[in-house]
Amino acid sequence: MTTSPSPEGIRMTSTRPIPSLPQPPPPAAAARALADAAQSAARAWAQPLDPARHQRAVSQLYSALRDLGIAARGLAAWQSPGTPAGQASREEFAGHVTAGARRLLSAWNCLDGVLAFERLSPLPGPGEPGTALCHAARDVIPAWRQPTGTSTDRDTTIRHLITATGYISAATLSLAACAPHRTATGLHAALATLTGATADLTAAIGEIPAAPARDNGTGQPLPGSRRPGAGEVS
Repeated sequence: MTTSPSPEGIRMTSTRPIPSLPQPPPPAAAARALADAAQSAARAWAQPLDPARHQRAVSQLYSALRDLGIAARGLAAWQSPGTPAGQASREEFAGHVTAGARRLLSAWNCLDGVLAFERLSPLPGPGEPGTALCHAARDVIPAWRQPTGTSTDRDTTIRHLITATGYISAATLSLAACAPHRTATGLHAALATLTGATADLTAAIGEIPAAPARDNGTGQPLPGSRRPGAGEVS
């Protein structure tokens, strides 16, 4: 026969401290980790993939785009002590970043039909570069939820996001090159939307897109990628 817990037992249980969640990394650090993970995925997906691995990579890309689009919306509300003269105003910044976030989510939506048609599993494979990309995209959600910092921190975060988007575009192009027709169509649609997202994000920090750089791992131009300017750290 079971008995209900005594009031004393309930009180003892309710007074146990709740473990605190770890603090998210600074926005720029999370963005740099995202760019690194995107670069690794682009290099891995530029290599020949067997059908099962290719399908899993498309599923990982789908998951990463969803989380990245959700996270990028938080950057539009960046709080900065002041905006130096000559940089985009807060309203312009928010508008461009919001537009970029919408395009990232549109790229994710482009793959909805692909996953339904191919019956792809949304679960990433452990230990793969695509898994690391999914984790990095998930990690930027809390890191960018209430972002604060100087305008330099803000622009550095956006630059890393632009770099990450460039690598994700390169990865998408590689996956489309050896995909079945319907999957390739969805990937190309996502790629076109990612190009628009890169333009929006570049406009957010008042810069002109640079000529695409080349990644040593893939040897292919990276849409939306940029070389560091004077005084920047690559």
